[in-house]
Amino acid sequence: MRTYGVAVHGAGWVAAEHVRAFAAHPQARVTVISSRRAESARRVAAETGQTHAAVETDLDAVLQRPDVDVVAICTPHDLHPANTIAAAAAGKHVLIEKPAALDLDSLHAMRTAVQAAGVQSVVSFVLRWNPLFDLVKAQLANGALGRLFMAEVDYVHGLGPWYAQYAWSRTAAQGRSSFLNAGCHAVDALRYFTDSDITEVSAYAVSGSDRFEYPGTTVMICTFANGALGKALSNLDDDAPYKFRISLYGDRGTMLDNRIFSQTVRGQTDYAEIPTVLPDSGDVSHHPFRGQAAHLLDCIERGQESHVSLANSVNTHEACLAADLSAARGRPVALPLA
Repeated sequence: MRTYGVAVHGAGWVAAEHVRAFAAHPQARVTVISSRRAESARRVAAETGQTHAAVETDLDAVLQRPDVDVVAICTPHDLHPANTIAAAAAGKHVLIEKPAALDLDSLHAMRTAVQAAGVQSVVSFVLRWNPLFDLVKAQLANGALGRLFMAEVDYVHGLGPWYAQYAWSRTAAQGRSSFLNAGCHAVDALRYFTDSDITEVSAYAVSGSDRFEYPGTTVMICTFANGALGKALSNLDDDAPYKFRISLYGDRGTMLDNRIFSQTVRGQTDYAEIPTVLPDSGDVSHHPFRGQAAHLLDCIERGQESHVSLANSVNTHEACLAADLSAARGRPVALPLA
């Protein structure tokens, strides 16, 4: 089997988990850890036991290395577009931390660059590998819910000075909005469960604290190409424990997180709880990065586009941008965005 050299670019809170995920895979070797500050890269290397990895401070130097096949982009949000375009132009496969971009032009430029280079891409909506997501998809596939006509996903994660990325993610320049900064996980989950693209968005926003340069809480109602209806909440103002709530309504059953009631189960009188691992922590160490890394490497091996590629994820990001536009303008916004 071929071994792929991986560079992790950016050495913030989430970078160490990407390093550990690739290092655990038999077909990957972390060859470079890079950051604008060498001491940050060395810290991540030491924390993850990857002291053999080269330390770089220049992305161009990383992209020129023949022992780098994959670049995991873990820099602040506003740097993702330039980093992705440069990596794709150098022929490197890319794993892009969410959000991929904060504006429409950058998002489309990234998509064009990745498609032109013919490289594989994954946007890090890592919850797609959480066991509850696997459970939901299995119940949808076996018909336990029937036709899904309504889906709700709530991302509730109060962010403050205790959060490692708070200093820059609270700003409009680098965090941009509640959905783009973090709640995009909820929007991606809606699309994943409905297996459809969003066609229209209506949203309202409110500031529930003074911690952000933008409204910390936004709720959207959206329609899907397959006729389903969706609701997503992004609440970064909350001061309670992290919650990722999933409610799915079909014409033959309902799922509320890991509880299910289905007409296909004869004699069922109340919700049945299925034990599984829930997406119930905002700590990155709880997220299934190993599954995501293995998925990207499998896509590279097979030459197949990921179900969460950059091209696939454009609709998720456009829906987040549309939510911000709708909340600001007070009217629905249709997708795709012009």
